[in-house]
Amino acid sequence: MKRRAIIVLVIILLIGFASSTNATNQAVIKVKAVIINVKPVEEGLALQLVEAQVLEGPLKGRELRFLYPINDNEGSIRLRNNMRVFLELNYEGSSLASITFIDVVRDSYLLILFLIFFLCLILFGGYKGLRSFIALIVTGLCILKIYMPMVIGGYGFILSTIVVSLIIVVASFIIIGGFTRKSFSAIIGTIGGTIASGLLALFFGNLIQLSGTYDESLQLLITYSGFNMDFRGLLYSGITIGVLGAVMDVSMTITSVIYEIKKASPNARISSLIVSGLSVGKDIMATTTNTLVLAYAGTSMPLFFIFAFAGMNASEIINSQYIAAEIVRSLSGSIGLLLTIPITSFIAAVNR
Repeated sequence: MKRRAIIVLVIILLIGFASSTNATNQAVIKVKAVIINVKPVEEGLALQLVEAQVLEGPLKGRELRFLYPINDNEGSIRLRNNMRVFLELNYEGSSLASITFIDVVRDSYLLILFLIFFLCLILFGGYKGLRSFIALIVTGLCILKIYMPMVIGGYGFILSTIVVSLIIVVASFIIIGGFTRKSFSAIIGTIGGTIASGLLALFFGNLIQLSGTYDESLQLLITYSGFNMDFRGLLYSGITIGVLGAVMDVSMTITSVIYEIKKASPNARISSLIVSGLSVGKDIMATTTNTLVLAYAGTSMPLFFIFAFAGMNASEIINSQYIAAEIVRSLSGSIGLLLTIPITSFIAAVNR
């Protein structure tokens, strides 16, 4: 009996050692490659033989072959010649065991689109367009280098959002308009509208018990980060930062109009300036709020179709976590935009 137990134990140890050895000998490398030839394996068989040349790493310049299943779904990727792709190379020891297509390399095309955007800014905006581009870079850096490190470092979402929003607003308006009364008026108007939007989202979000974990990307964050995060705070933070750009646009538009009137009529009364600002606000009110709602609705289109095919009625759809969050996002943002109009009109009119 003891002998059998010893034999079983030895076998288990050998299997464990072998598996651990294989695990250590296995390696996965992700490389860029360009496809040089694609052809069917056999007529009627949903497989293609793909030849690709590796563009980086120790196998740079080497041609590899792998099988790629043909998928006729609408959203599937069809491989073709000269397409740049990511390949996953699986090694067992020093030998290449398998090759798998991962995704398409998109950065070069995105760079072209970015350059077109930059050229349009310079062509139609001139020096002010260049300053707008610098302000855009500052905004991105604020989110990546200030907001995210603050959240990861343990600061609350509310504090992090307030700090980064203030920096973005002040920096953007000063870069675009300089240290002027006009910039100051736009800054105050933007801060007022953004605070109103954030407070409304916070109040009604808590009132209807939004958890903040409805989104698929949030579920991935929970799964892979292991970070203990306030997801409800992340939801409110996203709402506030998301509306910031639209509020800045409205505030700057109204401020510019009022200061142009001041320039043309230095003795214009404050009341008439406020009325002019409100009048301009009425003209941009409908289109701006409509743009904001449509932007949020556009990201939810796949979910609308899921609800439709599931046969859910209007009450079930509205009361679902995702749609309720989007309604709070859209309406609180729109109300913040609307309140920006009188706030900015008053500040720009009295700030002489």
